[in-house]
Amino acid sequence: MSLDRADMPARLETIRRASHIDVFASTHTCLAALRDFRLAAGRVTVINNGAAGMPNFAGTRTGLVTRIGRTPAPHLTLYGIERDGVHIDAIPLAYDHDRFLQRFLARWPAGSAAHVSYFGRIVSGPDYEIAQARPAASM
Repeated sequence: MSLDRADMPARLETIRRASHIDVFASTHTCLAALRDFRLAAGRVTVINNGAAGMPNFAGTRTGLVTRIGRTPAPHLTLYGIERDGVHIDAIPLAYDHDRFLQRFLARWPAGSAAHVSYFGRIVSGPDYEIAQARPAASM
């Protein structure tokens, strides 16, 4: 996980100083994660939902949606944090897995680049557990 690399706090320190951002939310960049960094330039929270429309964790069949709001989520959350009165959460998103798989296979048969890249993840989820995405104590 890139966010856990030893050089990440220094990289985020540079980004925080230049941008003054507090929260950075991204989507569909492989693995889901929520991390909270306490840096000299200020606190930075980073959340990535992974994918809304395919599994994000081993043995699961739900996507993830990021919710950022002033009130607690009214839905089940897999993990999240509250910072400065703002709730930042990962919410599981159910989808029709069988239909998605049928549509995928119709467009990307075995041997195609997308099949090679995504079929295993669609069927079994990535080799990645929910605990790996959850925030650890502030870094």
